[in-house]
Amino acid sequence: MEEADAVIIGSGYGGAIPAARLAEAGMSVVVLERGPRRSTADLRQSDDPRYLQTAVDLVIGSDNVAFRTGTMMGGASIAMDGAHFRMPAKSYEVEDGAGRRLWPQAYDKDAMRPHYERAEQMLKVRQLGWDEIAKTGGLFAKMLSLVGASCERARLNYTDCLQCGFCAQGCIYDKKMHLLHTYLPVAESHGAELRAGAMVDHIEPSGSGHVAHYRRGGQSKQIFSARMIVACGGIHSPALLLRSAAWLPKLSQHLGEHFNNNGEHGFVGILPPEFDRLDRYWCYQGMDNAGMMSFHWFEEEGFTLHPGGGIEPSIFAASVDAAGDAVLPARAWGMAYKRFVESVYPHRVIAFSALGLAPGHRAVIVKDNGTPDFAPRDRSAADAYLDRLEQIVFAVGKKTGVAVVPSAPRPLAGTTSAHLLSACRMAESADHGVVGPDGQVFGYEKLYVCDASIVPCALGVNPALTISALAERIAEGIVQDG
Repeated sequence: MEEADAVIIGSGYGGAIPAARLAEAGMSVVVLERGPRRSTADLRQSDDPRYLQTAVDLVIGSDNVAFRTGTMMGGASIAMDGAHFRMPAKSYEVEDGAGRRLWPQAYDKDAMRPHYERAEQMLKVRQLGWDEIAKTGGLFAKMLSLVGASCERARLNYTDCLQCGFCAQGCIYDKKMHLLHTYLPVAESHGAELRAGAMVDHIEPSGSGHVAHYRRGGQSKQIFSARMIVACGGIHSPALLLRSAAWLPKLSQHLGEHFNNNGEHGFVGILPPEFDRLDRYWCYQGMDNAGMMSFHWFEEEGFTLHPGGGIEPSIFAASVDAAGDAVLPARAWGMAYKRFVESVYPHRVIAFSALGLAPGHRAVIVKDNGTPDFAPRDRSAADAYLDRLEQIVFAVGKKTGVAVVPSAPRPLAGTTSAHLLSACRMAESADHGVVGPDGQVFGYEKLYVCDASIVPCALGVNPALTISALAERIAEGIVQDG
């Protein structure tokens, strides 16, 4: 049977970073990635759903909830919006319903600082200059300034962005410093092998390590390693471990539970008529993350707000469930609504989203065929968070004259996101989570999980940089253990 010092399943932030660090340390590393390896030349500026499904994997549950994951070498780093923020101090102190701190005690700002710094240096994360802020970001900041709320320039891994508005499709200009430009070349330069099109079915213990059973090129294959890292992302990592439960019977009962979308809830704002004169503003242009971030309500209310670009007419139309605002037409789907959209689009529409410290309300499960699905859990606490969030955001709209419409009706709120956290959450013991503070799966020595799924709770900011810092920390521990 084939062997390697380390086998890593997945090539997003949680997989690419350990691949680089372990290869640098002289280990033989094999990365198994289910998706293809694409180059910049393969990316397109297109919203064609057939193309988008090649850039992101839309995981649709049996109840029609849908979450977005990475689906190619480099994972979600290829199609994400570029935002890279450190986790605020408040996020480390989030507690569960029993008053127990969710992050292990070893984690705080001081402990994570060197790992954040190393990841920021590799990914070329920086605060944008004022001359780089998209017009959507400026309008968003103007709206908040009218209610005395502060904004700051975002931290992204873009260089010399052209503001074309196709970030989520993958940057065709190589302005986004994703993993194919950073960590993965380092891994390969030190001998790591990146295998695209390798779909892992299950893992089983074997002697002093574990065996990954996978299919590639229509053939079944196995590979053994003393160090195995599951880094398939927030949905596919718990799904892989659930498929492996027959071989890994000591897995924690928390596996798949606590699935969390980072409190993400989107809004569309329709600016007052006086903004018609902004004929140089086009809501579909500019970075998908429009370069501003507001922490104004974070300490007291636990949420942040950030504007986005790239909004298309069809997305705007789909965002309105019913016309409940005086600014909107009486019927949401008739010809009057179509004419209304034409009158405000593109010069009077902005999109923005909230991220916040909300609890999860779903679990990741697997169907009989082994593919991931979702099961509902109690959402009363999540709804309380959304109630307060919408109350504050609607009040901002009322005071500024901006008609604010949620991007999803309340029954669907929290059922779509690219922030897929906590279904293999980190904890002090198996009584509260799936992996320990070192990322090691409870009950299985040198079997690790390293991706968004181990983040124990919502962060209130984009999790990409925190996942990267966790990966740096976990990889450092593996190298030190030898």
